[in-house]
Amino acid sequence: MVKKKDLKAEIIRAALKAFAKSDYQKVSTNQIVEEAKVSKGLLFHYFKSKMSLYTYLYEMAWAVVHRDIFTDFPFENRDVFERLRLMMLRKTKSFHNHQTLSAFLKQVHLSKMPEVVKLRVQTYQTFQQKTYRRLFEKIDTTLFRDDLYIDEIYKVVTLTLNKLAHECEKQHGDKDNAELLHILEDELNHYTVFFKHYFYG
Repeated sequence: MVKKKDLKAEIIRAALKAFAKSDYQKVSTNQIVEEAKVSKGLLFHYFKSKMSLYTYLYEMAWAVVHRDIFTDFPFENRDVFERLRLMMLRKTKSFHNHQTLSAFLKQVHLSKMPEVVKLRVQTYQTFQQKTYRRLFEKIDTTLFRDDLYIDEIYKVVTLTLNKLAHECEKQHGDKDNAELLHILEDELNHYTVFFKHYFYG
């Protein structure tokens, strides 16, 4: 006999697989239950609606990425640029280690459906706030030059490195995980040295 939690896991697996291939409106609950080999009643026992399931998956996806970033994170290193460099590497590695999850996130971020856009904005904003709050905690601000606005530097550097990681993924996404991460690490190392040179005293 299949355990209840295993049935829920099957629904989640089937839904993630379906939503990773198509946008929200094209995926039916019939498709999900057929793939999961469960009844539609059981799906709605665990999730009130298709959107409720979709929301659960999207929040779960970013929770997985957050976990992958911060598991055994070296917080003893209080250099903000080193922390940002490692965070970007781990985030990219997480996407490549969870291909279906990554494909699902891309589908969500491509959607123009108002409900999905609202979900994306709220959930991704929460993920970013949670991530950067941890990342910037107890940073060694004495490393910076005295004439700088540190909060502004955080914003500029974060945007720059996010853009860098996105462009690297766009240009080299067809390469295997190790090669992509090697290319990204080289780029991040270059920018880390650059930022330290111009922003540290």
